[in-house]
Amino acid sequence: MWVNPLLQALIDVAQSEQTSRAIRVICMILVSLLFLIGIASLFLLVFVIEGQSILQRGVYLLLELGILAYYLHFLRTVIGRRKRGKKP
Repeated sequence: MWVNPLLQALIDVAQSEQTSRAIRVICMILVSLLFLIGIASLFLLVFVIEGQSILQRGVYLLLELGILAYYLHFLRTVIGRRKRGKKP
């Protein structure tokens, strides 16, 4: 259960404009790594492991899509702040 506060803190630091660029990049890489591990794990649960009912596979697929949507939102937020910062 320590992953949730850690992930939230890393996301907050990556989206903050008060931190240095190097720290934001490191936090973004760590967040991306955690999200990609989660997405890959749920992908394996849905499509590779057999013996699960259709209902379980559907629930895991919805969780995977939710995580993927939140990850894409995070990336858009971070990239959008970078583009806004470059404009004079």
